[in-house]
Amino acid sequence: MNSIVYFQVIIVSLLLFGGGLSCAKPESGSPGPGALIADTPANASYIIGNDRVQLDNGRAEWQAAPGSSSKIKIALLGETVYGALNNDGDGDAVIFLTYQGGGSGTFIYLGAALLENGNYRGTNGVWLGDRIGQPTANIKNGLITISYLGRIPDEGMATTPSVEQTRYFILDHSTLREIKPAADEIVHQGWLTIGHEVRSFLPCDGKDELWLKGDSQALAEIITAYRETMTDSPTYTPVFTVLTGKRTIPDTEGFGAEYKQALSSSRLIHIWPEGNCRSNLIILNSPLPGAIISSPLTIKGRARGTWFFEGDFPIILEDGQGKSIAVSYATAKGEWMTADFVDFEGIINFKGSLSGQKGTLILKKDNPTGLPKFDDSLEISINFN
Repeated sequence: MNSIVYFQVIIVSLLLFGGGLSCAKPESGSPGPGALIADTPANASYIIGNDRVQLDNGRAEWQAAPGSSSKIKIALLGETVYGALNNDGDGDAVIFLTYQGGGSGTFIYLGAALLENGNYRGTNGVWLGDRIGQPTANIKNGLITISYLGRIPDEGMATTPSVEQTRYFILDHSTLREIKPAADEIVHQGWLTIGHEVRSFLPCDGKDELWLKGDSQALAEIITAYRETMTDSPTYTPVFTVLTGKRTIPDTEGFGAEYKQALSSSRLIHIWPEGNCRSNLIILNSPLPGAIISSPLTIKGRARGTWFFEGDFPIILEDGQGKSIAVSYATAKGEWMTADFVDFEGIINFKGSLSGQKGTLILKKDNPTGLPKFDDSLEISINFN
């Protein structure tokens, strides 16, 4: 028996037999520098409790104690979800693990595997619940959203899970951490703009900009992070931001009085320069929002195969008044008949006296049906050189 498994057996023995058989869940740890790398998330190692568990084809199993017929069993649950958890690409993975410790409980954990130089390094596992419904995961702009059916507090384990639960997680220095909004707040994703006369946030789920309230608990942190990120960008350039907050009434005087609603934020989760409201479908690597562009403009990024038709999709460039000044196409750099992300590239040429003006770059989902319900697009603010 190797030293890692032997150490696990000792710890689990204490948990299970120290005071009679127990279903107590292991507490979460952090991965640390000793995390092992693997070719796939199913073969990576993860921290469950204080132990590092090495998976082999998605499973791990060992005796609960020397000579015991009970076994500790850990296994992957459901589909692996891939996306960007940090700023070095979208190949990271989110996984679920079941933990059976010899008792009646089946504990479900959330884990992540980070893609590093072609290999995966597992993180800590975060306990989600005991005998909960099948969880699902979504990765968008570095934010992990987990949904599952649970139970109300003090409800017995014999009760079928029926209460919808949504929880949020981010990767913080290689460790999964939960984001818990205040009771009256939600997680917002959208475009943040800070300037002398502007302090606004345009959420993905709305069409109107919100004034960022001056008494927001996170205001100083938000302004500092914006200025540090946008040092070399033109004034009033929006940047994609994830934060917690609540909508509220606008100010009655000053610049905030010009807005229909305001936003009070207690926490900045992170600024994500490559983010956008459609990042689960399309990611633009160049130009970034607010970039200063000139003709010819090269456009590069990644989109799911469903964004293409016959290997390409339309690109439209508009001036500050919303007038189309150029049209072109982006072309897939690989096999596009897939639900996965595919690299694309396109070039668009434009003319006119546009120096110093703002504009909009639109990447439209190709929709051969012509039906409005299948329309979609990504719009990015740019500046003309």
